[in-house]
Amino acid sequence: MTVRDETTQTPAAQAEATAQAAPPSRRARARAWIRAAVLVVMVVSAVAVLAANREAVLDALTEIEPWYVAAALPGAVAAMVAALFVWRSLLADLGSPIAIRDAARVFYLSQLGKYVPGTVWSMVAQVELSRDLRIPRRTSLAVGVLAIAVSVTVGLTTGSAILLIAAPGVAEHFRLFLLALPLLLTVLHPAVLTRLLNLVYRLLRRQPLPKPPSWTGMLSAAGAQLLVWVALGLHIWPFLVGIGADPAEALPVAIGGYALAYSLGQLAVGLPAGAGVREAALVLAFAPYCPAARRRPWWSP
Repeated sequence: MTVRDETTQTPAAQAEATAQAAPPSRRARARAWIRAAVLVVMVVSAVAVLAANREAVLDALTEIEPWYVAAALPGAVAAMVAALFVWRSLLADLGSPIAIRDAARVFYLSQLGKYVPGTVWSMVAQVELSRDLRIPRRTSLAVGVLAIAVSVTVGLTTGSAILLIAAPGVAEHFRLFLLALPLLLTVLHPAVLTRLLNLVYRLLRRQPLPKPPSWTGMLSAAGAQLLVWVALGLHIWPFLVGIGADPAEALPVAIGGYALAYSLGQLAVGLPAGAGVREAALVLAFAPYCPAARRRPWWSP
């Protein structure tokens, strides 16, 4: 009777063990260094942006009671969570479902790229970090593009609809930008999306998408993105109330105005996180509902 040696491995297992034991190739080491360098650049850029605006932030915080700031935090956290589910649902719809923990690591690290001039850096970070999860580059790149398209389309649609009802005078300022809505809605049709993305990949001599987007996936992402805009509006609402805006009037303007402003900022590709464009749009949206006079600091007698 022959006893089988449990240490004996199949050829495939031996090859895998050999590959894991082998030292990383020169190309792999170069990739690791490049990834580390990009991460350092993103972190340094984020710190630089925060440092450059430190005095303005501190000055603004002295003009509003601290409990209004605390009231804004839940909305900000909820928006970050909903944004993660937008990205993850699009990824799953294109054939690459991943665990929430892995999705959070890739998504939140990549958001540091928003502080580097140019919207593409966040997307580049997503593509690179997704490779560790064996997600094809073409899939993660398509998801990055789709996430921006869904965000802008839902933001312009939601913002314009709310402001046309609650604040038509504010909506008037953004009427030219709303002309892009029919084009964006057409492009987000799954059939149109599939043809456009595969055409781009064919021109780049890349393989087509492993799985085309579906109506279910796009509607799921759009629903999560709607939650993002509502949460961000609830995040900014306490600040408006804190500087004197009427709570009932400010709520729809906070949601609609922020959705429109942030969406326009995302279209400003050359600026970090849409800085400048977003703030100008916020001023147009919020100025009529905020007192012109500056309030005294909350801590002053």
